Amino acid sequence: MIFFLYNLILLLSLLLLSPIILFKLIFDKRYIAGLSERLGNIPDAVIGTMLGQRPIWFHAASVGEVIASQKLLEGIRERFPDRKLLVSTFTPTGNKAAKEKLKADGVIFLPLDFPWAVNRAVKKINPSALILMETELWPNLIRKAGSLHIPVVVVNGRISDRSYGKYWFISPLLKKVFESITLFLMQSEGDAQRIITLGADRSRVTVTGNIKFDLKPAYKDIGFMENWGGPVLLAGSTHKGEDAPILDIYKGLRERYPALKLVLAPRHLDRIIEVEGILKEKGLQFVRRSEVSEKIESPILLLDTLGELASFYKYGTIVFIGGSLIPVGGHNPLEPALYGKPVLFGPHMENFRNSARILEENGGGARVDNPEGLNNRIDRLLSDIDLRQTMGNNARQAVLKNQGATERTMDALVSIVV
Repeated sequence: MIFFLYNLILLLSLLLLSPIILFKLIFDKRYIAGLSERLGNIPDAVIGTMLGQRPIWFHAASVGEVIASQKLLEGIRERFPDRKLLVSTFTPTGNKAAKEKLKADGVIFLPLDFPWAVNRAVKKINPSALILMETELWPNLIRKAGSLHIPVVVVNGRISDRSYGKYWFISPLLKKVFESITLFLMQSEGDAQRIITLGADRSRVTVTGNIKFDLKPAYKDIGFMENWGGPVLLAGSTHKGEDAPILDIYKGLRERYPALKLVLAPRHLDRIIEVEGILKEKGLQFVRRSEVSEKIESPILLLDTLGELASFYKYGTIVFIGGSLIPVGGHNPLEPALYGKPVLFGPHMENFRNSARILEENGGGARVDNPEGLNNRIDRLLSDIDLRQTMGNNARQAVLKNQGATERTMDALVSIVV
């Protein structure tokens, strides 16, 4: 009955939203990408690469999860060299990143969680195991895998404060879904306790740590950044409502620090034109990253390319993590920390609560309450090079001493993936 109600709600939602969906399919090419795969029609070309084997199916929703899973997938390749690996993503940018960065035998879009789409995809793929990165809880997909005795493992699992509140309302459904999950490998004790409270069997829950601490710095040299000068304030993965206050902070600080540069990297590239409008409104000189090849003539660089932010962190003097001044939940603060950069973020880091806490406790990161607090913290760091260096070193050491989650995850998977 609980799954009947879930599927009824899905169907009603589809009917209610059908005009909007149709509009987007017609006028936004992003929604056309992979539509057939989302309906469960896995291309024969993808299945052909499996050579008749039952592949390991690994799901990473978006770009962040794809990048974070690189080392884990390398480990899976090493431990199971004779097995084929199929990767699914939910977002178009995640799909593109998976094809570029992961050495998978096939990359597809995740089928929408309608029974007929899921059944069609699972039947055609016939996976030997389903591995879900973080907390991608798709009830029909998980239930179908469980009914076929396919092991389902959640890796790098986390339950944010905001997600916990939403999940609580559907906990009766989740309890049934959790019966089909073989193992929950969670980031922290807090995440483990939340998943147990929501209905997971305690005996199936293990804390393995956060594999995002095991990342390797990109170290992609960007020539024109070497000669740009500085110091450089880098605002990464910003959202609507953050760009304007950051630009105001930069504009004010530049009166005290005339050489100060800014790299502004909106989280979603479809906001680039909007952010350009804010820059022009404030009378600030800037250039798009896509327009630069050898030398930057402007004091502000607007990052409008996909997949380069991690490399740009290398050149930041101070890094601010976006999605945290407003209630979005923040983004990954560990990439700049591994580069040895002082990391600042706002009060809304729910999605990376544990990572932010570790950086704060080790003196490598600092939380600010509002734009004024961010301005004051940046000003203090710009005026004190010793403080910057100490904070940056602390950030890097905090990451290094918390590594090892990937190996623990692999050890757990060995007994599940057969």
